[in-house]
Amino acid sequence: MNKQEKELFWGLCRFIDPDKEKLKKLIENGAATPGVLGMIFANRMAGIAYHTLRELDLLGKTNREFRNSLRDIATVNRRSNREFVGCLNFLSSELDACGVDYALLKGAYLCNLYPIGCRTSNDIDVLVAPEDVGKISARLKLAGFKQGYLKDWSFTPATREQIIESRMTRGETVPFVRETRHPFIKYLEVDLNFSLDYKNGNGEILREMLARSKKVSVGDANLKTLAPEDFFLHLCSHLYKEATTLPWIKMGRDMTLYKYCDLYLLLDGMSDTEISEVIEAAIKYGCAHELAYSLKSAEALFGVSREPIRAFLRNFSTERLDEVISPSDGKLYRYTESDIKKRFFCINRASLLGEVSE
Repeated sequence: MNKQEKELFWGLCRFIDPDKEKLKKLIENGAATPGVLGMIFANRMAGIAYHTLRELDLLGKTNREFRNSLRDIATVNRRSNREFVGCLNFLSSELDACGVDYALLKGAYLCNLYPIGCRTSNDIDVLVAPEDVGKISARLKLAGFKQGYLKDWSFTPATREQIIESRMTRGETVPFVRETRHPFIKYLEVDLNFSLDYKNGNGEILREMLARSKKVSVGDANLKTLAPEDFFLHLCSHLYKEATTLPWIKMGRDMTLYKYCDLYLLLDGMSDTEISEVIEAAIKYGCAHELAYSLKSAEALFGVSREPIRAFLRNFSTERLDEVISPSDGKLYRYTESDIKKRFFCINRASLLGEVSE
């Protein structure tokens, strides 16, 4: 992609504060190319790009194939969002009946925070206490869920060994899957998570977070989720884990832009005081490094720049934030390219890694 194509890509993704005149000029200069369209699709940003063009009345400036391709995905996304809300409300009623603390994570909340059609989710992650997994599992099975795996929209039941191994080693259950009658969400997939990746007192922090969880109404959904600072930290820790683990980088799933767009959206709605509270909580929980990585990435990719963030990031070295771990052998790597935007456009980011010697 050339410079103008990259500028158009970023401009379409910045749906909160788009620059209409700049986007118009880029489109008129021929920047709306198949390459830009491909990057938008690969990063699950088609709904957002369509929303940006529509809100700025620029759809007609793009060529037919470009705008129709975005429109088709946005249409499917909107219908999927409506079905997803129904699934969320159904699951919430089942979980409420268990009488235990829980919180819906990530896309379950975020899909309803965006304008309709901008964000989708393939499953629902639920945070629960380890001692409540059995009770919730039994309730889900009574509601028609079965444990197993989806591949190419085909369900394969999990073996007893797989179910036990997942609970013992991964901090989460084998997915619970229930077939629906919806045309766009054929299966509802639910993952029960009962551990956190925080350093300081994992179990106790988890229970504290669950005790602070609360019901919120977002769009047409009524769901229980974490308190705002807890939700943000959990999102950052999950993003960090995927972005700095070698297998994810090799799969090209480390920097899918929709994950960073979530931070862009959440930070836009936060005051400096609220950001400072998140930073304080991260220090308390032992996940300050994960937060720093996520905030630095959001700053680089979406131009998010706030004084509490800048002050916080001054405490971290670029070298440490550029490190990647290989879980299979414990080897440590570091990016040789420090520019995060340049990394983003690299097709093979693993080629940018150099092993760190002792």
